[in-house]
Amino acid sequence: MVTGGERLPSTLQILIYSLIHCVIYFTTNRICLLGEWQPFYCRLDEIIPIVKWFVIPYCMWFPQIAGTLIWFFIRDYDSLRRFMKYIMISTIPVYFVFIFFPTCMPLRPSAVEGEDVLSILLNLIFAADNSTYIFPSLHVIWSVGSLIALWNDSLLSRHSAKTAATILTTLVCVSTFMIKQHSILDTIGAIPFCLLGWFFTYRAAARKSATVSSD
Repeated sequence: MVTGGERLPSTLQILIYSLIHCVIYFTTNRICLLGEWQPFYCRLDEIIPIVKWFVIPYCMWFPQIAGTLIWFFIRDYDSLRRFMKYIMISTIPVYFVFIFFPTCMPLRPSAVEGEDVLSILLNLIFAADNSTYIFPSLHVIWSVGSLIALWNDSLLSRHSAKTAATILTTLVCVSTFMIKQHSILDTIGAIPFCLLGWFFTYRAAARKSATVSSD
């Protein structure tokens, strides 16, 4: 259990990593660090049209991650540290993939037509976030991490809450390629990184707990 004295340095570690991640992400999102961005998609991406309403679950990623951090910060700081450990373990290897295998999504239009709210929101996302360094999808990796963290939360015992989190995560993952921000390949490619983070965080913690109990 994290004590009050450990809370401040742990929070600073989280904030420092978050700042470093933002710098790396926004730098690589605008600048190709090695060679040229490689078009990366599959035949299925060409067949699937843009479905505008998927911009809603795509944007729900932001409150999902923020909500997970706030929930654990208030209720269970040990779980917060575990969630951040998952984020770091699963994300840091992605930086190397971005550098040595820079990819882009050429099927995403520069803008979509329409004056409705969904079109405006979609165009804002397109303007703010380049469709570069797309493989694997950090959107998927972090969303799945939030789901894993919530499913391992002893305080969140209601099955309905976990079901809602599962549905939201599924929609978030699907939304990445339904608005052409990512390829389906990016979603599939995120799975090994999710498993990496899960294994060295939650699986390792479960094994340690089982060992302590047996002793």
